[in-house]
Amino acid sequence: MASTFLPRVLRSFAALLLVCAAHAASAVTVDEIVKRGKLLVAIDTNNPPWGQMDASMQPEGIDVGVAKLMAKYMGVPMEIVPVTSQNRIPFIVTGKADVVMATLTITPQRAMQIWFSNPYALQDSVIMTTDNSPIKSFNDLNGKKVSVVRGAIQDALVTRMAPRAVMQRFDTDASTIQALVTGQVDATATGFLIPAQTTKANPGKTYVSRLKLGTQHIGIGMKRDSVDLLQWTNTFIYHIRANGELAELFKQYFGMDLPDMPSF
Repeated sequence: MASTFLPRVLRSFAALLLVCAAHAASAVTVDEIVKRGKLLVAIDTNNPPWGQMDASMQPEGIDVGVAKLMAKYMGVPMEIVPVTSQNRIPFIVTGKADVVMATLTITPQRAMQIWFSNPYALQDSVIMTTDNSPIKSFNDLNGKKVSVVRGAIQDALVTRMAPRAVMQRFDTDASTIQALVTGQVDATATGFLIPAQTTKANPGKTYVSRLKLGTQHIGIGMKRDSVDLLQWTNTFIYHIRANGELAELFKQYFGMDLPDMPSF
């Protein structure tokens, strides 16, 4: 028995080393990105003011702005990999992009699939209704139709805070908002900037933030075990917070000063 035990142990140990090596090899490094000659960034370009296409069909938004700064400091061009709320994490896991900037809230559950940088932004999630809606509390959502983006943080928040609401899930932010505008739903769970944008886009109607669901911190996501890239990214975020470049983007796209944000 002793004569067969040691070979089995050695084979098991060798197999473990191969698994670890393969896992480590899948991590992304800054040197690999620089050698390739471009930074692949997963961005949702249908989610203003985070990511959108301008009148000339050029990408803009705070996520686009931060991605451009990241590429500038790496010394390479930035290439956008379009994503949705549903596929933004899978695109990182499968290596279709180096990093993701798509209003991705930092949560423990998501951190089991990808790694997060320190926050570069935050947003309040709200329940948006028309200004004459009878909805005034979370209890008022009982039996009411609420539109959310499938896979977004607001989906989980509404499910937890108003479990008797009737959830209507859509694939895009635009679809969730349109559902409210056309009367398909009674409320929409969305970001704090959306009511003003929706009011501006629909003259004669007024939309308001009726209830606050919470404040979410937004991080840059990357493949697990990307220690080198994570260290560089956190250094990058510290730098653009300290030199005012991130504050300029906040003022440009959110119309507000850069808020205090934690580091971890």
